[in-house]
Amino acid sequence: MKKICFFILTTALMSCMINLTSSAQSVNKGHVDVDKGRIYYEEMGKGKALIMIHGGFIDLRMWDQQFEEFAKHFRVIRYDARNHGLSESEPGTYIYYEDLKRLCDQLHIQKAAFLGLSMGGRVAIDFSIAYPEKVWALVLAAPGVSGYSFDSQECQEFNKKYMAAYQSGSFEKMAESFLQGWTDGPYRKPSEVDPKVRNKTKQMALDHERHNGSGVKMGELDPPALNRLDEIKAPTLAIAGNLDMPDILDIVNRVDKHAKNSQKEIIHGAAHMINLEKPVAFNKLVLDFLLKLK
Repeated sequence: MKKICFFILTTALMSCMINLTSSAQSVNKGHVDVDKGRIYYEEMGKGKALIMIHGGFIDLRMWDQQFEEFAKHFRVIRYDARNHGLSESEPGTYIYYEDLKRLCDQLHIQKAAFLGLSMGGRVAIDFSIAYPEKVWALVLAAPGVSGYSFDSQECQEFNKKYMAAYQSGSFEKMAESFLQGWTDGPYRKPSEVDPKVRNKTKQMALDHERHNGSGVKMGELDPPALNRLDEIKAPTLAIAGNLDMPDILDIVNRVDKHAKNSQKEIIHGAAHMINLEKPVAFNKLVLDFLLKLK
């Protein structure tokens, strides 16, 4: 009887392990050569393509709470932009949306949805105007946009603080200044923000400051996208946190007003790093939007 029970228990455990193994998704990792550089990417899932583009001074790790979850429904690719994370670049001015086009070509992606935050939103907008036939949906989280001047009082105050930190030569001060502007936002103290969110963002910012050289600049769509938002053809979801810089909220309003097929959502209690601060609400908004179009 003991042997029979042991056999049943062992069989059940093996079955559970097989089910866990089969449900786990594998991650494909690689590099794509671009002009005077290499782009690192990770890929998971099957189906229609969804490409994630991170914000400036951080990297693809910002999508940790979205990557595997979204890969249950889509073929998800996240990548480090030139001069960020594990990607490389020689100094110079480069068109980041052309790097994205190269990534799509090398991975044989004819059409994709693009999810971009901050700088990533700016790249996604430029790409959607330059290559509208390659976009089936656009999700813009706290996006930048080429041609826009961040001249609010809040942004000007951040720029002064960041430049002072930069001139000090201290990576720690630069990273902390970045967090105060683009994680805490202009209306909160550091103590009012989830320390896990601050620590994760700070680690990415520190890694960027320490390991990625300067001298790399992002070129713009010509003419810039600011006055061409009506050229966005794909269904578009624009999301902002109510505690973000007023400039970001202005951009989201402009996208919602001018893009042909757009909707706007505001997530309360979050600043610029919306998907890190409010992952449950963010994931639901994005998946509800994309799955309707799938």
